[in-house]
Amino acid sequence: MPDFNLTGWRPADAASAEAQVELLAAEDAYELLTEVNHDHDGTSDDFLLFEDVAGYTEGSLPAVAAHLHYGEDGTSFSLVTERMPTFALAASWLAQRGAETDAFLDRAGHPGAPADARSASAAARLLESGSRYRLVEHGAEPGETWAMLRDGSAAGADRPFLLHLETVDPDRGYTLREGSFGSPQEAQQWLENRRTPLPPVADGDVTVVVSPQANAARTRTGTGQHRPVAAEPAPALATPAATPRRAVR
Repeated sequence: MPDFNLTGWRPADAASAEAQVELLAAEDAYELLTEVNHDHDGTSDDFLLFEDVAGYTEGSLPAVAAHLHYGEDGTSFSLVTERMPTFALAASWLAQRGAETDAFLDRAGHPGAPADARSASAAARLLESGSRYRLVEHGAEPGETWAMLRDGSAAGADRPFLLHLETVDPDRGYTLREGSFGSPQEAQQWLENRRTPLPPVADGDVTVVVSPQANAARTRTGTGQHRPVAAEPAPALATPAATPRRAVR
């Protein structure tokens, strides 16, 4: 667990101070899984992915993401945290704030890493799609967490609800399976009976639109050069032909 006492630094605002107190209090409850550091001229950003072990037993959110930014004044920091139902969603939140994605897709054999190629592909869809998907609902079953996402792109217009199923093995990482549905009711019905394979995912090439925080963080990368990011989404391509249906396993 990083030292969030941050000696010599002060929180830039009340929200950062509150987040610092929360992380200090959770020192014995959180396990650091992945850390990405961006060092720049006068500033730096730390992107951290934690596991809250109690989240599994208490039915709460096990994935905790934190973005720590050290200001140019050399004395203040900004700290934002976010809880998520799955590790892929937590990593996606960090990516939208400017974190490089490679570390979150590396099959490193810990709970916050994809356990197989299919899981890595599903996670990459989130990490590389910017603001395309929005979490609308989630829940937990014994040994499994599910999340329902709303696809805001034209490519997903016919089946805009992406269902993610995540199971975690502490020694291998998380297994992530996905499928697209036309409505929340259809997704919930599938969850309840699971008599058919998950439907294929609505796909398509979508211009990535990231948050202002990500623009700022990526502008501060070590090269000192601005990395262009689209300001507005370009028209999405038509949905490609459906891929074969796949069983969850």
